[in-house]
Amino acid sequence: MKKTTIVQISLLTATLLLNTGCFFGYFGEQIMVPIEKPSTGYATQSVPMAIPSLTSSSIAVECTDSINAISNCNKGRIRPEELKQKRQVTSGGEVHNLKSIQGQPITIIEHSNGFVFPQYPNKIILLEMFGKNCSHCIKEMPTMNKLRRIYRKDLEVIAIQVEDQMSPSEAKSLIQRHKIHYPIIPGDTATNLQYSVQNTYGWTGILPFTMVIKNGVTEFTYPGSVSYDELNSDIRSILK
Repeated sequence: MKKTTIVQISLLTATLLLNTGCFFGYFGEQIMVPIEKPSTGYATQSVPMAIPSLTSSSIAVECTDSINAISNCNKGRIRPEELKQKRQVTSGGEVHNLKSIQGQPITIIEHSNGFVFPQYPNKIILLEMFGKNCSHCIKEMPTMNKLRRIYRKDLEVIAIQVEDQMSPSEAKSLIQRHKIHYPIIPGDTATNLQYSVQNTYGWTGILPFTMVIKNGVTEFTYPGSVSYDELNSDIRSILK
């Protein structure tokens, strides 16, 4: 093959790779390219070619199949100083007296292997940590709506919005835009609950984080995105 053909193929390949954000994640801050000497053809050594320095966070954004320009799918861990000091504790664990942004009172009582929801007796609970700007969380909202509709008599979804606090108008817009009929709890009022989930179930702040709870027992946990088929199959397995 002629040298000019080799050079053309190499340049085409490099151009295609450089146009993908994930390229830099593999090759770091420099790449090596062959050099050509007029007298001997291709050299046996390579020289570094500088490329723009990228942080790991920018690589993650480039490599994410997000549905919008923002990818906030890791809210980080709850720190002890964020906890509410006023606590109600029973023999089973802490009692979280909360209220949804829609105005519903919601009590969540910790047990050694799950949570109890007095307002929803005999129902399976999908407890989800989500973020208003997390693209994967937004993608899962139709799944939550569909499961709640299919299993209306047997299941309820409770979502905790754990990113920055939403204004009333922002919350109303989110609910209307995504046709949300299940309760959403503001995360700043449920920091103690989030702390319990991360210490008991290993939640690291990755969003979404979903738990399936039946009769006070956590049956399944899903760190990150989960498909409708997987959730539906697991729910059906504990309805039998």
